This record gives sequence, structure tokens and C-alpha cells, in this order.
Amino acid sequence: MRTAVLKSSGLLGCMLAAALSAPVYAEGMSYTYIEGAYTDTEIDGSGVDVDGDGLSVSGAFELTDNLFLTAGYGNQDFDQGVDLDQWFAGIGGHLPLTDTVDVVGTLAYVDAELDTGFGDADDEGYSAGLGLRARVLDNLEVEGGVTYIDLGDDLDDTALNLGGRYYFTDTFALGAGYSRGDDVDSWNVSVRLEF
Repeated sequence: MRTAVLKSSGLLGCMLAAALSAPVYAEGMSYTYIEGAYTDTEIDGSGVDVDGDGLSVSGAFELTDNLFLTAGYGNQDFDQGVDLDQWFAGIGGHLPLTDTVDVVGTLAYVDAELDTGFGDADDEGYSAGLGLRARVLDNLEVEGGVTYIDLGDDLDDTALNLGGRYYFTDTFALGAGYSRGDDVDSWNVSVRLEF
């Protein structure tokens, strides 16, 4: 049974990279916000083919002109009775490249719990992200980057992320994003309130 749990927990890195990579925290109007997202994930590789979806909430709080705290929690239910709960907390920084483009980095502690029909697995580790965020119009921004996650015991993955956000007001925006890891495809839609 432990072997089945470890094999199932091998999915953990892939699933978690997809879940964490939904937002790339970057410069825009504010680094203080709360965001809710719906995420759909497909994992196809290494003899595994599962689909799942779920909800998450995340946020950030600007500490200084260039530093912010970030945290979030999410849950996804996958085929074959697999359930993933994860949370993260960390710090990020941003530097302007131009008046409308910033480079952004994040480093976060990650905790993830995978429940399967074979048993449970609980892993912890870290994620690191680097990306760009650009305000291309007054009410439209785009972002892209890379996220690396390492949960130890060969549970690591790298994902490329693309996304965009349309601001209806200075504080309210709808967004969408896509992420691709080694064996993972994920897309999300989100609602953000900035302060």
C-alpha cells in the first residue's frame, strides 16, 4: 500500500505545479489583492491519465515599494477518487523594466496533501517563480513566466505560465490563464479585487 501511495504522490508535484502556477504575481496597479479562481487540470504522462478541477483563493499584501507577501489555498478533485489540498505562503519582489512592465520573483513554502483510494500522502517543499507582467492597455494586462516546485523525493516540476486580466474598474478584474508542465496542462479563470 505504501508503494501505491508513493506512486500516487508522484502526481503531487505535477498537480501542485499546475495549481500554483495559475497566477504569476507581478506588477500591475497593486500588489495588495485577493483573488478567487476555478482551475481545470489534465495530467497525461508516466502511465497516468487523470482530469480534475477545483477552486482556490489567494492573495498578496504589499510590504514596501518592491516587496510583498503572498499566500493561498486550493482544492482539486481528480478522477479515480484522488483529492488534492494545497496551501502556500511566501514572499515576492518586483522591479520595473519600463513604466508598464515589471519583472517579478516569488519564493514560497508549499504544503500539499494527496488523498487516494490507496492511502494518503503529505508533502512539503518550496516553489520559486520568475515572470513578467505588462499593462498593455489602460484596462488590460498580460503576464508570463516560469514556476518551479520541489517537494523532495524526486517530486519536482517546472511549468510555463501565460495569462491575462481585464480590469472593469481600478479594483475589479476578470482573468484567464494557461499553464504547461512536463505532463500537465492546466487552465483557469479568476476574479480579482485589488486594494
